[in-house]
Amino acid sequence: MPDKPYYPWIIVATTLVNQAFSVGILIYSFALFVVPWLDEFGISRGRMMLAIVALQMVVGFVSPTIGRLLDTRSLRLMVLLGALSTGTGLGLLSQATAFWQVMLIHATLLPLGMVLCGTLASQTLVSKWFTENRGLAIGISAMGTSMGGFVFPLVTAQLLATYDWHGTLLIHALLCLAILIPLNFFILQVPPPVAAPNSTEGTLPAPQSWNTREILATRMFWIPIMGLIPINAAFGGVQFNLGALMSDLNMSQDFAAILISITSVSMIIGKLLFGMLGDRVEHRPLFWLMFGLMAAALWMYIGTPGRFELITAATLQGLATGGVLPMMGVTYSSRFGTLAFGKVLGLVNLFLMIGSFGSILSGWMFDLTGSYDTAFWTFLVLLIPATIALYWLPPSRNMSRPGHA
Repeated sequence: MPDKPYYPWIIVATTLVNQAFSVGILIYSFALFVVPWLDEFGISRGRMMLAIVALQMVVGFVSPTIGRLLDTRSLRLMVLLGALSTGTGLGLLSQATAFWQVMLIHATLLPLGMVLCGTLASQTLVSKWFTENRGLAIGISAMGTSMGGFVFPLVTAQLLATYDWHGTLLIHALLCLAILIPLNFFILQVPPPVAAPNSTEGTLPAPQSWNTREILATRMFWIPIMGLIPINAAFGGVQFNLGALMSDLNMSQDFAAILISITSVSMIIGKLLFGMLGDRVEHRPLFWLMFGLMAAALWMYIGTPGRFELITAATLQGLATGGVLPMMGVTYSSRFGTLAFGKVLGLVNLFLMIGSFGSILSGWMFDLTGSYDTAFWTFLVLLIPATIALYWLPPSRNMSRPGHA
């Protein structure tokens, strides 16, 4: 099978499943555990958000190291370690009896699972297997996060109603161990092809062996980060507080799960759209489109929105954030190449963790003011300098070639 022309697309499908489980459970389903954990541990909403912030911050801190390892070590072994960490972490979390245990697991096993079985490893795998249609392949792979965000919140809501949060987490743990480990063991049989250091990969000649100092010294590394941080902050500020927000609006947790699923379906559309356009269209207008969609979503969340406004906001938010992963992949791979892609993306994740403040800012603002509106206005304001900074993003080398839009 590894010598078959369709094998790279089987890799894409595998990374889709990996991300569906890791991101669908650890990120998208988190909001549904907030209310039962608030009751169980008797803590404030701001303090509760420390758990997801811890996960995101540790993911950011370990990503540069993991990224370098993904460029030099067995990707199969690394992904299997991620699957084991995810399943084990969820199993231990199901037995938590105090909030400090929830914090500890969110700061150790779950971040390792997220990095090795989630976006960083998946984008590295796909980018190394593809030269043509890389944006499309990354977009399809990234659909896994949205598919997981559609399926797992609905499943989690039903399981919580039947088994409580302990049983729900245990079931998630068993599913991860039973599906992800065999899948990756059998599919990731061979390493991806290695691009030669002087390879141009169909672009203009460019150095592809980058050291950390060279990466951090160029504006084509920093400018996309300036745009991605507020998008991530706004997403976290809304998504992880959605269960509590629905409770404030006298709406059910089932409706919160529906909104999460609507966001996820819209993200699938956004991933395909931005993934395909990222191979063909200059990147700055695509970033500006993302910012505009997110700004409109935040505007609709402010105040006391009804069901129609919330559904519309969730749709716009999904379209906007759906563009993040494919745009991140094509933006950096087309400017830095793939030889050091894991290293580059690891450094990107290190700085993107700044966006994790969004979830805790929303929680703290609610504790202080009794409303999430101040936090949502803050996210809107942060999009303004990001929009301006994108004007100075150097063009992709792919776009510099004749025949590219």
